[in-house]
Amino acid sequence: MRPRPSLRSLADLHPAGEGTFEDASIWRYAGASLRGEFEALREAHAFATDAGWSIEIRDGEYELVPFEDSAERPLPNDINIQLRKPNAGRRVFFLSALAAIENFEKEPVDHADVVFVLADFDDFQAGDRWIRSWDGAVPSTDASYEVTHSDAVIDIRRGLVRDLSGGKMPRDLYRWLPNTAPAGSDFTIAWMDAAAARLMLAVASEVETDSIGALRVVLNGLRKRVFKAPTPEGVTTAQFEMLRETVGWLLIPSRDAEARHQMLVRRLEPLVSDQDDTSWWRAISPHLKEALIGARTEYRVFVTSKSAELLKTMTEVRKGVAEDVDKIVARTNRMSQAFIGGLGVLAAGLGVRVATLAGTEGSAIATLAFCTVVLFVTWCGLKMNEVVATRSLIADLRHLRRWHARLHQSLTRADYRTLAMSPVIEAVRLYNETRRYTRKAFCVAAWVFTLLVLAAPAMRGWE
Repeated sequence: MRPRPSLRSLADLHPAGEGTFEDASIWRYAGASLRGEFEALREAHAFATDAGWSIEIRDGEYELVPFEDSAERPLPNDINIQLRKPNAGRRVFFLSALAAIENFEKEPVDHADVVFVLADFDDFQAGDRWIRSWDGAVPSTDASYEVTHSDAVIDIRRGLVRDLSGGKMPRDLYRWLPNTAPAGSDFTIAWMDAAAARLMLAVASEVETDSIGALRVVLNGLRKRVFKAPTPEGVTTAQFEMLRETVGWLLIPSRDAEARHQMLVRRLEPLVSDQDDTSWWRAISPHLKEALIGARTEYRVFVTSKSAELLKTMTEVRKGVAEDVDKIVARTNRMSQAFIGGLGVLAAGLGVRVATLAGTEGSAIATLAFCTVVLFVTWCGLKMNEVVATRSLIADLRHLRRWHARLHQSLTRADYRTLAMSPVIEAVRLYNETRRYTRKAFCVAAWVFTLLVLAAPAMRGWE
């Protein structure tokens, strides 16, 4: 049985380093051809044919070298190999573990759900994407990994860590945050070192650069202290797990993210002694566990006191909203009472007209004039009541809008919607429905009044 074509031989023959370049869309090598080059290129050519990739081989003068799979032919001493990868947005491939780490923050990886790396390690999930081990062969299309996308990710540079580095601080630490610390292998050790170099910046007060552009970390406390921030080397699984747990606690979406960060820094600052090394990672790695335990304890006390204050605030909100709703309902009741009073005016007018017709002979014109005057007076009274109540309601709602803008800062969106916004909306809806039905009812009452007045002479004839 013919073995599956693979890129492993080509990647082993030309590892990352001098002459090799790789990103998410292309792999290139420029240099001398080595022993075993033809076999590696033949496997790469077969892989590209099966996977839908493209491969080009050129000589030192950059002339295209035709490649035939049927028989071995001498290759030029200097060759240029260019392997183009597919541009499918959900999966990206890397022949070099170093290239995968270097490109992990770049845009093509932003849209990928799975990152395939030609290395031997146990698959793990970091942020919103899976990091999968790849043997260099065409990956199976039916192998799928469920990816959980985060709806809200905290930008650590906003309100938590002051970024004075001129854009060198990572914009997204969540992608470097795995669910668990990866198992030990050459790739995962290098990946943990790179991830620790980014995640350790989250527990600082400020991040800046020195005169040569290298990152520095500032820790504020009783006095300002500055540490160098080189990439850690040899991060152990236990150290990375502690850092992962600490940063994961900071990145939880919450209104209290800034308070949690301040508590952690306040707990960490006295633990880092003046005799500690100037390297930020070596200064904080032995103290992260103790600082996290203290910050969590302080945060629980903070949440308890905040809950008591929130309960008091919610009680005051309920009282204030109830008063506002009562005002709106009172306007609605006054509008209904005005309509009932208008019906009383119409009934009294009808009685006056019937009594007048009982003693005198009235003309049709006089009857219509009487109806018009009574209806006009009644309609003017109702309309004036409606206009005054509506304008008063609009003025109160404008006042409520300014008050609610401050209220929304102390309540969650759900509590604000339930306690403050919904009762007012329901009361305004009741007011509008009452106003609409009052208009319709007045039209019906006006027609009934007019018909009864016009029918009064006929009713007198029946007597």
